[in-house]
Amino acid sequence: MRFLLPRAFRILELVVAAMAATTSLARAQHAGHATRDMSSDTVTTAPTAPTRFVRDSAFVADSLLKLCRPAAVHSIDAYSTCIGDGIASLSSAGNIALAMSTLDMIVHRDQSLVLYGHPLAHTLGYAVRSTPATATRLLTECDDRYQSGCYHGILQRYFDARMGMPIAQKVLVAPCDGLRGTREQFRLYDCLHGTGHGLMMYHRYDVNASLKDCDRLAADWDQRSCYSGVFMEHNMGARMQSFGEGAFGMHRHSMPAPSVVLFKPSDLHYPCDSTPSRYRRECYDLQADLILPAVKQDYQKAARVCDAAGRPDLLHACYAGLGRNASGASAFQYAGIRKRCERSSPNGIAFCYEGAVRHLAYAPSELPRGIAFCKSLPPGDGRTQCWDGVGLQVGGFFSDLGARRRACQTENAADVAACVVGAGITPSSPRENR
Repeated sequence: MRFLLPRAFRILELVVAAMAATTSLARAQHAGHATRDMSSDTVTTAPTAPTRFVRDSAFVADSLLKLCRPAAVHSIDAYSTCIGDGIASLSSAGNIALAMSTLDMIVHRDQSLVLYGHPLAHTLGYAVRSTPATATRLLTECDDRYQSGCYHGILQRYFDARMGMPIAQKVLVAPCDGLRGTREQFRLYDCLHGTGHGLMMYHRYDVNASLKDCDRLAADWDQRSCYSGVFMEHNMGARMQSFGEGAFGMHRHSMPAPSVVLFKPSDLHYPCDSTPSRYRRECYDLQADLILPAVKQDYQKAARVCDAAGRPDLLHACYAGLGRNASGASAFQYAGIRKRCERSSPNGIAFCYEGAVRHLAYAPSELPRGIAFCKSLPPGDGRTQCWDGVGLQVGGFFSDLGARRRACQTENAADVAACVVGAGITPSSPRENR
């Protein structure tokens, strides 16, 4: 232990020293992203080889909590900002795995930060500078914890740093192309989704311009994965701008262009109803993120908005978004999810469960949590659609059909049947996964 502590103290000294610079950067970003300071980002990069040990994360986590807890007296935003600045100082120096592990320790030690895990992971990712030559290597230091916020943050910074300059095709595809040809299908999805986040930063929240850049990707699956990141980032910006969320600086965002409208209180289907038909499914997958705060988290009122989405696939996508929000709002507790989903209309409850399980089992490591939720439901349409949602996740995790089938195995034949349909491994029901 006497050998660990001096090194750990040196790490903490670096964290504390770097936090001041990180905090200044965050303020600059919220003040409007002075692009004159960003051009150097395109030629600089974080170290691609970590210089600190992951095993130091427990000490760093405890020290950061001790340092930041006084800020909780002011607000949870101030407290979480302090934590975010600390872990960002680790990742900015290339110690991404240490930052992720420190975040894990912090969230487990203080449950009040559970719902901040994803934005905190965004923050540590955004602190990482990368270039086309280093982006893939740095992304591989992330993992899928906290709904993969680390991946998204790195890609936000990658594209944000190129604001005002054309995005060459090789720059657009460089981060994710390095992940092709492996079994890391979920990591590839996260990279493409993160590209959508980054393009919105680059285009200052212009949805249509960002979607057009997504369309420059080669495959339909790549494009749709990118669309989901575009609409998620749009909603984050709208919630900051219209509902006062995110003032704590966790997500590092560029400012919307003056002409961009992010939210219309008189039209809770916007921007979905203002985008071409091709993009609407991915938009409605995330529209509940705007509907729910607009109706003050009343799931019954939100369900009525979803009922007016038009096409059945858009209605179902909207309800799935309600389920995803129900999972987050209940801190992944099954009773809270069921309570919220049951306020949906009879046509939507099953799809609300599907969305909830896809949030519960967002990443391969979280698959058992989603399966347990489906097993907690009584037989019927809700349980069937829940297992279909498990299958959709499995299809996104594994490209090999045998691996998908194995992941769907459980003791109930009806559950297996629904899962394999969702996973796209039955000839009668081909599915587009993710």
